[in-house]
Amino acid sequence: MTALNLLRIALVALVGLGAAACLPVTSKTPMGTTSPSMITPEPGLAGVWKGRMAAGDTFSYFTFFPQEDGTMSAVIVTPPSPKDKGGWGAFTLQTVTLGPNHFMNVRETIDEGKPGSGTMADNTVPVLYRLNGDGALVLYIIDETAAKNAIKTGKIAGTIDPGEYGDIALTATPGDLDAYMASPGGRALFVKPLAILRRVK
Repeated sequence: MTALNLLRIALVALVGLGAAACLPVTSKTPMGTTSPSMITPEPGLAGVWKGRMAAGDTFSYFTFFPQEDGTMSAVIVTPPSPKDKGGWGAFTLQTVTLGPNHFMNVRETIDEGKPGSGTMADNTVPVLYRLNGDGALVLYIIDETAAKNAIKTGKIAGTIDPGEYGDIALTATPGDLDAYMASPGGRALFVKPLAILRRVK
């Protein structure tokens, strides 16, 4: 299972679509570029986390490695199981604080040992994250229906490819993107958890 398919399967589980479901909603512009103060490295992420992707029945391991430039590298591994051969992928991410919301700009770098390519390597995947008081790390990706509604009503600029499973990309300017993601409307794009993780001790 490729890193791309890990997120596609998670999206399928989130919105109940069939196997042809589109990729996660991406953004042409990373969040937090309008002010250096918005880029807020999150030391609490460092380490190994374990949890299920959306409604999946197998566990995945997320390992976050802080980098000297303030970004983080993340490796996602799903071990083989009787139902699946497993898979792995690597991503680079940047943590951002916009208003009361905490986000990651995630970009694919390695997919099953090969350099990342395509939409998830060229754009960023906006991820909302929350570190709960009980120690859980909760991750959310943008809900497809919510993104379509926001784009169609002019709340945020974006493109929707033709077809039922057409890819969706946010195309807002950096200022507009940051302002919207800091607002309740931006938070409302993230509906159901992608994963609920617990730190491996």
